[in-house]
Amino acid sequence: MIPGAGPDVDWEALWAPYDEATYRQALAWIRPNDVVLDIGAGDLRLARRMAAMGCKVYALERQEALVHQALEQEALPPNLEVIVGDAVTLPFPLEVTVGVLLMRHCTHTGVYIKKLQALGARGLITNARWHLDVEWIDLQAPRLPFDQVPWGWYACVCGQVGFLPGPPEALTEELMLKVHEVAYCPACGGR
Repeated sequence: MIPGAGPDVDWEALWAPYDEATYRQALAWIRPNDVVLDIGAGDLRLARRMAAMGCKVYALERQEALVHQALEQEALPPNLEVIVGDAVTLPFPLEVTVGVLLMRHCTHTGVYIKKLQALGARGLITNARWHLDVEWIDLQAPRLPFDQVPWGWYACVCGQVGFLPGPPEALTEELMLKVHEVAYCPACGGR
């Protein structure tokens, strides 16, 4: 917790690096021919690693001072382009195939999912939806309408996640591990 931090803190403006295990999880889903959009790229440490894998990488970061500091430390490889701005309002590069969003406190996950889907991107690698481990969200997979989820865990394209209760006697390990990918949950009101 940040001393004196109240409800008005802009948590998405705060940046801190992740541990090596988190970066390894994210990198495992990247293919050398991907065009990656690193949303909230921070000091470019992950963006540089993805570029070293042969990807074209767009590193999108809204903190100009952080980007300048990273650029002073080391020159950019030719397949890494930095964009300074707000990912919520800026258009994404058209050729993006994969988004990366390592930001557990992100409140705009649904916005980014919709923008990436509109481009035809194949997936989003993130820890923002569940605020836990890194996951792969298949952006091209069909989604169940929320009202068709019988019970169990769900994750909506708007970024909302939750659990619909059901009969305890029907609970199995398989059901506890399954996540229903849905659209139009109560949190997004079907938008």
